[in-house]
Amino acid sequence: MAKNRELSQVGNFITVNDSSGQIGIANSVGINTTTPQGNFALYVQGDANITGTLNIAGAAPASQSDIVALAIALG
Repeated sequence: MAKNRELSQVGNFITVNDSSGQIGIANSVGINTTTPQGNFALYVQGDANITGTLNIAGAAPASQSDIVALAIALG
């Protein structure tokens, strides 16, 4: 059985821009976890696959070795 929540229970954490369709979430978001770790806006527990461009601080990594270093750092 799904553990549904009333909007009144989570509404103060979520903002929706009706004109752009953007959704904002207060605090941090955990993917594959209900307890995000550290002081990160997004915490992913497990592997990630990115289709498209990965940007770090607004810019693409300088080289393939930067991507490998990032993968090592992320574990």
